[in-house]
Amino acid sequence: MIKQRGFTIVELIMVIVILGIISAVAVPRFFDRKFFDERLYFEETLSAVRYAQKLAVASGCLVRVTVDNRGYGVAYGAGDCSGVQIKDPSDKNYPIKPPADVEVQSGVDIEFNSLGCITSNSTINCSVGDNIVTVGGFSFTVHAATGFIEVGP
Repeated sequence: MIKQRGFTIVELIMVIVILGIISAVAVPRFFDRKFFDERLYFEETLSAVRYAQKLAVASGCLVRVTVDNRGYGVAYGAGDCSGVQIKDPSDKNYPIKPPADVEVQSGVDIEFNSLGCITSNSTINCSVGDNIVTVGGFSFTVHAATGFIEVGP
C-alpha cells in the first residue's frame, strides 16, 4: 500500500479563506496615505518645535513657534534678533504647510526664551501650564515652565 502525502481540499480552502480575510483587513491599511502623511507631518512639527527651543538657547534670542491649520513656523521674537529670518534645516522658508488631508486639531503660538522655557511676556521669566499640539491622531505637550517636550500616545 502506497501512502499519499499532501493537503486535503478542506485544508487548502481554509488557507485561501484566511489569506482572503487578512488581505481584506491589512492591505487597505498599507495603501492609505493619510495615516503616513499625518505621522510625517507630526514628526516634522515636533522637530520644528525642538529646533526652535534649541535655537533660542543657542542664540540667546526669543524664538516664536506657531502651529495651526495653515502650517508650522519658526521666527525670532522681539529683541535683537527680530529682523533675522529663520529657515528650516533643509533650507525651506517657514511656514511649512500640512498635506491636503492632514488636519491640526490643536495648535500653539509660543515663544521660547534663552532658558529653553516658554515665556508669556517676552522676558526671561518662564510661564506655567501645558501647550498641547495634536496632528491627526498624534499629539505632544510642551511644558511651559521647563520647556520639556513630551510625546503622547
